[in-house]
Amino acid sequence: MKWKGKIYSLIEGQDEKKVYWIEQGKSVQIGQTYETIRLEKTSHQSILVREQELVSEKIGNRTIHLTIDAEDYTPLEFVEYQDGVQTVHALYRADAVVITRGNEQSVLPIHTESVDLFSIELLLRELPLTVDSTLSFSGFNAVSGREVPVQVHPLRYDRLTTESGEHVETLCVHVAFGERVQYYWIDPVKRELLKQSSQIADGISLEFRR
Repeated sequence: MKWKGKIYSLIEGQDEKKVYWIEQGKSVQIGQTYETIRLEKTSHQSILVREQELVSEKIGNRTIHLTIDAEDYTPLEFVEYQDGVQTVHALYRADAVVITRGNEQSVLPIHTESVDLFSIELLLRELPLTVDSTLSFSGFNAVSGREVPVQVHPLRYDRLTTESGEHVETLCVHVAFGERVQYYWIDPVKRELLKQSSQIADGISLEFRR
């Protein structure tokens, strides 16, 4: 499964979201994310670079750096830092990924058309999403070193109130990463991701809100 088109024309830019911890219905802000998406061009390739920094005393500080092919979302490189220390480096090849953790390195086979899971938030803004349809493909989690099946299922249209008080008609999308489920609210006109929610334990969920 490949995606073609001028993806970068829609998603290049910057974004900030507040992070909320929701337990037994009580919502508390515990952090902030800062994200930059930019296009870089070489003589033979257009590359999207996504960088996201999470700042939170409760769940820790984390920075992700991802590069992918801007035309078809082929993953190129993934790097994770926790509190400024590199924890995972993944270098994608044609049919394998080289993962480095500290002084340990492993080479894992990978499905040739898998996407890096950290690019899902970008991909959701480009897929032809319609309510009650389902799209399925393979994703690779560079942190766990595993391929996981991904299912994207748009559920309904929701009227969402943003952190600034703006009311936006959004598309609510259910995404299953294997058995793990997350929900995304996307502005279908501007192709912007406004909210993300995931349950991390019984009665506890985490939300990222613009």
